[in-house]
Amino acid sequence: MTLEKALRYVCLAGIFILPFIVLYVSKSLFFPFITGKNFAFRIIVEIISGAWLALALVNSAYRPKRTWLLYAFAAFVAIMFVADISGVYPHKSIWSNYERMDGWITLIHLLAYFIVAQSLLNTEKLWKQWWHTSLSVSGLVGIYALFQLMGFITINQGGIRLDATFGNSTYLGVYMLFHVFIAALYLSRAWVEEPNKRFQYASLYGALIALDTFVLFFTSTRGAILGLLGGAALSACILIALAPRSRVAWRAGSVIAACIVLAGAFWMVRNEAWVQRIEPLHRLASIADEGVPGARRMNWGMAWQGFQERPLLGWGQENYAAVFDKYYNPEMYGQEPWFDRVHDIIFDWLIAGGILGLVAYLSLFLFSFAAIWRRGVFPSYERALLTGLLAGYFFYLIFTFDNITSYLVFIALLAYLAFHAYKDARSVPLGNVSQQSLPYISAAVTVLVWGSAWYVNANAIAQNHAIIQGISPQQGGVMKNLAYLNTAVAYNSVGNQEAREQFSQAAISIADAQGVTDDQKKQFINDSVAAMHVQEKDAPYYARFPFFLGILFDHVGAYDQANTALQMAHKLSPGKQAILFEMGLNALARNQADEALGYFKQAYDSAPEFDDGRAYYTAALIRAGKEADADTMLQTLMAANKATDARIASAYAARGRYDKIITIWKAHLQKTPSDVEARFVLAGAYYSAGDKADAIQALEDAKKESPASAAQADQLIEQVKNGGK
Repeated sequence: MTLEKALRYVCLAGIFILPFIVLYVSKSLFFPFITGKNFAFRIIVEIISGAWLALALVNSAYRPKRTWLLYAFAAFVAIMFVADISGVYPHKSIWSNYERMDGWITLIHLLAYFIVAQSLLNTEKLWKQWWHTSLSVSGLVGIYALFQLMGFITINQGGIRLDATFGNSTYLGVYMLFHVFIAALYLSRAWVEEPNKRFQYASLYGALIALDTFVLFFTSTRGAILGLLGGAALSACILIALAPRSRVAWRAGSVIAACIVLAGAFWMVRNEAWVQRIEPLHRLASIADEGVPGARRMNWGMAWQGFQERPLLGWGQENYAAVFDKYYNPEMYGQEPWFDRVHDIIFDWLIAGGILGLVAYLSLFLFSFAAIWRRGVFPSYERALLTGLLAGYFFYLIFTFDNITSYLVFIALLAYLAFHAYKDARSVPLGNVSQQSLPYISAAVTVLVWGSAWYVNANAIAQNHAIIQGISPQQGGVMKNLAYLNTAVAYNSVGNQEAREQFSQAAISIADAQGVTDDQKKQFINDSVAAMHVQEKDAPYYARFPFFLGILFDHVGAYDQANTALQMAHKLSPGKQAILFEMGLNALARNQADEALGYFKQAYDSAPEFDDGRAYYTAALIRAGKEADADTMLQTLMAANKATDARIASAYAARGRYDKIITIWKAHLQKTPSDVEARFVLAGAYYSAGDKADAIQALEDAKKESPASAAQADQLIEQVKNGGK
């Protein structure tokens, strides 16, 4: 019995420690805001799962109830396993990477967490203690965020959007969304059940609701803000529908009225200057004026094409990047070049698991709503709040995706609903093992947990540390960096992609480094190339890796090998301009001007409004001697004051057409006379054209425009007078 109690305490301790992982930031790990929390979550879940298994085998009281939520969750995890191993990059689908720490390995841990929480938190008192623990942690997070807002603590992601210990304002926003509703739930419960302490509870819970809502607002996470408002309005509507003539209905009606008034007032002032200065209001105003951001809509379109190609089981988790490459929309040129999420939960699961995976995922919400509305389970006000919470959370997910901090509270909510809705359900049968066997079972489980934890986490953590060592300065010199990076690659774990990419980036830096021998550079480059070739084979549908390999080859002068790699990248992502630009530069390096012109024209034609594409194409026309076509392009660029591009100037300089450079920069200065740097460029063009007098005059004009530049200008004037010496 003592051993049984000890195992139970291990389970409960682990469950109650989990809410605190949101405070954990491991600065010694790559992606410190993500990896530390996830490794902590996995290790804790592995420990409590082992302790639970020993308990459940000998005592039916610790076995989970047969609930629709359990069946749905298990089916979802099983379907995704099939989808992942049959996808286009199974290793990443199972293990994910350090940036996301998602994948099937996280799903199976979440299922274990759900089972243990449902089985061990088997009284309302324990659940109240757990939720209040989580609410307390949210208060600590909120206070930390307030210190960020006041400037006492740095905002980790930069800018002014609060991120606390999450490193991402979006993750913080949804975390606060959950806790606002949970605090409101317990406030309502205390208001009804303990009328003598109403104002005491109102002060406590009200302060927490105000704090979490305030922090949520200053994360500027639009999906979470609108999810909170929409969820609150839905909760109020439900209360009115359930009790239309009660005091509660009047209060709910006032909430709806307040939401309508606030929305109307905001609409009227959305273009005011003070609104634009407040980041959360500015971001909300952008939705009011522009609707869904273009990047979201374009990603939805690409995801739809990917789903149609593999509709049943999708591409496997973590593989939207392959879809993004294949169906890349050239209009995405202004966005980040390598999306790995659709930023829409529907499409993300359609890509990850096809229609089967999506239906299995949505069943979690379906059976959650069924549990909430099961007769006699929750009073009307709790039904309303829980429904509003799930609806607000789902609305948030339409514009983004989950992470471990949102999973933590969502899965706890599922377990809480299963506990309440299926108290009388039968337990899952696990056979009958005698109580006397518990010591032996515990010993076996200890070995199992140790082995599982080591297999899941040891190499992943070691690889993470090796990457950091490999990209950090070493007293042993670059060969020590090489040894660490080779070690990181050899672990063949979660961080394979990061290790190999960091290896290639390091090789580019080493190739230019001073004090490194040619043999050392050669070995570094050869090893990094070998690592990237393995990455190409592991992920044959990804354009990212042959593209990076092509850049590496180009950088070290292996132009033919670079061309081969870039051709493969282009085949995998024919619409991506960045690849076409690199192919054009590679062709120029191989003295294939006409070939380069073709690549640059293709990139330009795909999105003529893209400034980089226009500049590259114009420069290629100049280099190819197609003066008339180049002049046509320049007219448009000069009209928009965008012709002062280094690529265009370099192309004209290569052909000795300094007169063109002079014309472009003089026109620019007429529109922007305060651009002192442009006057220096103009002076250089005059000098290269042999016009010393105008070169000196341009430098004198720079001195007049900016007295701070006088010393530099005078030095250059002397050089001009002395013939450039």
